[in-house]
Amino acid sequence: MSADEPTLSRRRLLITSGSLGAFALAGCLGGDDDDGSDADDSNDDQSGGNGGDDDTNDTDDTDTHDGHDDGHDVDAEPFDHIGIGSFSLLDRSHDPAEEAAWVHDDHWDGNLPQIPVDESISLGAVIEDDDGEPIELGDAYELRAALAHDAPDGVVSFESHGDHVSIAGETVGVTDVVFQIWHDDHADYQSPEITAQVVEEVDEDGHDHDDHDDHDHDHDDHDDHDDHDHDDHDHDDHDH
Repeated sequence: MSADEPTLSRRRLLITSGSLGAFALAGCLGGDDDDGSDADDSNDDQSGGNGGDDDTNDTDDTDTHDGHDDGHDVDAEPFDHIGIGSFSLLDRSHDPAEEAAWVHDDHWDGNLPQIPVDESISLGAVIEDDDGEPIELGDAYELRAALAHDAPDGVVSFESHGDHVSIAGETVGVTDVVFQIWHDDHADYQSPEITAQVVEEVDEDGHDHDDHDDHDHDHDDHDDHDDHDHDDHDHDDHDH
């Protein structure tokens, strides 16, 4: 081997070592790029996850009123999933209770008793199915009352006692209510709406003040008529 051969071999060794170092450095740099790519992918995944959260939030913001826009737990129209043949409300302030109103086709006949403000009335019901069989309230079925669809709020409040309901007067005014028959967690029947009136004081004799004034006016007319007849009689006697 000549003296130049060791020098040549050493040079080749240095070149090879430099190449290996360059490859190693490139590998390190490539690994950093991969890590950055993975981080970006992770961020993308997290961004996608946040997008899913946004969808969830949109769902949470959805207004759910069980299909009732007015917020009342009633339908806009009466319904009957039982087969009701007759439905009558009883005024329980009397003993025995007296029939106050009853359903006739798509409306009510009769009226609810007037409701004194800050007091309540108690109403029961006599209900029969299409076969004339009575429907017992208080066990499988419960009588309830509620504001009619879109009826003015704040006039009355309700409390169910199973076989009867109480309607309390909250403020003087007029609103509309419906009566329902509930079974478990849903209503199987809803009546037509009927007017509920809250007054300062119930007129016990059943006549309002205007009727009383008209009645007095009739008496005045009668007195004038009597006076006129009396004057005519005196005039005839004088002519005679």
